[in-house]
Amino acid sequence: MNRKKYLLVPGNNALSHVAKCLALSEALIERGHEARIAVSRKHSAFLTRLSIEHFVLPDIQENDDSGFPSVEWFRDPRRIAACIHAEVSLLREYRPDRVLGVFRFTLKASAAIAGVPVDSLICGCMTPVSEDVLGFAEDEPGRDMQRIILDGFFRYAGSKLGASITAFGLPKSNGDIRNSLLGERTFLWDFPEFAPLRQRKDLLHVGPISWNRWPADPVDIDLLLAGGQPLAVVAFGTCTVSFTPVLRIVQLLLDRGYTVLLAGGGQKEFLGCVPADPRVVSMTFAPLAAILPHASLVVTHGGQLTVFESLQNRIPVIVMPFQPEQAHSGVCLERMGCGLRLIPPQPFQGNPQIYMEALERMSDDEVHVRISSLLVKSGLSGQLLQAQTTLARYGGVTALATALTES
Repeated sequence: MNRKKYLLVPGNNALSHVAKCLALSEALIERGHEARIAVSRKHSAFLTRLSIEHFVLPDIQENDDSGFPSVEWFRDPRRIAACIHAEVSLLREYRPDRVLGVFRFTLKASAAIAGVPVDSLICGCMTPVSEDVLGFAEDEPGRDMQRIILDGFFRYAGSKLGASITAFGLPKSNGDIRNSLLGERTFLWDFPEFAPLRQRKDLLHVGPISWNRWPADPVDIDLLLAGGQPLAVVAFGTCTVSFTPVLRIVQLLLDRGYTVLLAGGGQKEFLGCVPADPRVVSMTFAPLAAILPHASLVVTHGGQLTVFESLQNRIPVIVMPFQPEQAHSGVCLERMGCGLRLIPPQPFQGNPQIYMEALERMSDDEVHVRISSLLVKSGLSGQLLQAQTTLARYGGVTALATALTES
């Protein structure tokens, strides 16, 4: 076997991107190859805790530590250049056979400078061929405004990155920033039924990439279910979010008769904020792979890793987003008949507060009606079964590792 070296470079706005790289690196190493991950200094502590050897790279995300692409990521050309310099230096030092970027905006340019073949792993709605408008279904009020806002941001960011790369001898590009997320091959961690796309030979669906070796808190499933109430999982990912809407949702689910498990995504602050109620269990990291088979409902920010793991367990999903890509997970779930957005669609101009304000404008009764509309929906069970069956056709990390090693 020809042993190869792979470098995996995630964007650092979400720990889930790092998790995808961890899953893939393990699969590549099991096949006899060498694979290393390069993360930001913030996520280096997480990998060090797990005794995982890795590189440390700067990321344009560190300009403001935002959990979603922001203007600040692209405002300063010196920071962009510094990230590219660091990536190029690592590529030339490590000399991988291929490099894979996971939602990493600068890596395509760096790989071109270093002369290393580059692939990418992203979601379908963040490709430039997507015809969806993030957070909005067809004909919803505000959709045209959202398109204008997002198209303006994509062009602005593309222009800023394009101007920065000219200093490295690459041709200037003023196009859509999403083009920088494409590789020689672009692997998609979602699936066409969730995010329909025009077919292209360089866009390859591999399906969800899951990693289940989180440093999870111990859980006693029998004790969790001992009260006899249905179990609702509230999971808002690994990015910092406002506690207020999360805790309101927890209380509303308690009012509906659920036992609630709050998955903190590594945010220990959640542990001291939950209601003093024996029906609420909070965990810094929850072992969702063990818990979801017993859950009846998932309420989440819309992170696709959580959404897909819920669908794999035939669980309906309610999305309370904090940015457009998350809101679009709700749109996709509604399209499949397997979930919904908790709040009405909101045109987004860079401030997550608009989503929280939308929830604040809803009375408790309105929220209960919204939840009930999903749970009593005709055909829900069959659509969840169809989603589970569809997801079973995808190989996820196995398919991705095979594609990379056979190239």
